Amino acid sequence: MQRFYDSLLKQERGSVQDVALKYGRTLKPHYESLLSAKAASTSPYYVGLSSEMGSFTDVTKRVTLVADTMLLSDHGVGAVHELGVSQENIAYSLTDQRMPDQGAMFSRRVGMVTRDLAELGQWLLDTEPLLRRGLVWYGPVFTEGSLGTTSTVRPDLLNERVGPLPSFSDRSIDFVVEHGRAVDLSTAKPVASRVVRPILEIDLPFLDGLSLSDFAHVTSEEFDSYRQYRTFMRSRLLELDDALEAVDSQLAVERVALAIQDELNAATAEMHSATRTRALSQAVLGTTTAVLTAVQPEALQGTLAISATITAGVGSLWPVIEAFADTKPKRKHGKWHYVWVLQKKASR
Repeated sequence: MQRFYDSLLKQERGSVQDVALKYGRTLKPHYESLLSAKAASTSPYYVGLSSEMGSFTDVTKRVTLVADTMLLSDHGVGAVHELGVSQENIAYSLTDQRMPDQGAMFSRRVGMVTRDLAELGQWLLDTEPLLRRGLVWYGPVFTEGSLGTTSTVRPDLLNERVGPLPSFSDRSIDFVVEHGRAVDLSTAKPVASRVVRPILEIDLPFLDGLSLSDFAHVTSEEFDSYRQYRTFMRSRLLELDDALEAVDSQLAVERVALAIQDELNAATAEMHSATRTRALSQAVLGTTTAVLTAVQPEALQGTLAISATITAGVGSLWPVIEAFADTKPKRKHGKWHYVWVLQKKASR
């Protein structure tokens, strides 16, 4: 995906339809190998989902919290958008009466089926950091027109409405998402089912009001913290285990949601406290420096000395400096830092 985004020109980025079409053209030659790689993957958290285009934003923000990689495709009725013409040489025997020549160049018109080309292009732009990281990718539905010689190519099916879209093979799609719920199609990934199904239903307020673009950028920029939180979410959701099959499954999901929110509230309070401490440290540091400059300018030359700070009458400067230096690294490496940043973005 790096190559696709690197190749996007500025004018192409200005047209979401062009972005979607270029993605289809770029992916087509590699599509089968990508699907084969997914089929061969041993990760229980490499999941394929089919969803209506209108649910892409919600599905992406939620399933990314538990999946290693997510393959997302749309389903329903869609239009065929032409990508170009593929050509191939077909050889005939000399005894074949249908074609007296030994070979001929044949062409097929290639199209990509999607419900909303513009919405797909916007999703590809918004999720760029996620696709570059290999966390998500989009699996198009490709279709072809009838075979013909280069001079008689017919635009069969192209620029028309088709539906329902072709069914997906078991090797690519594990879940169909409808009305915010995932229908499990695969019996080979029970672990994935334990985390994908509830993550689409659980209450996660820190995602409310958060744009897909902001979610993608925070996830990429806070990647270490994100991975810690992903592990935490998997662990919590796997604790549900058989409760998902029980009558009180909704109660079990709600308990997990409340537990997560309690921990988030506690972490948020700690984050705010740390932020105030850093702000106070900066204020004290600024005041101390100003006093030192006014009272004893030479104390600022070279390394700041404790004696110089005492002379200025404001106490030791080093604990302030150390507190300021230590606070941020401790926050950034915890799993809740990622969620805290998401919540801050959502509340803007």
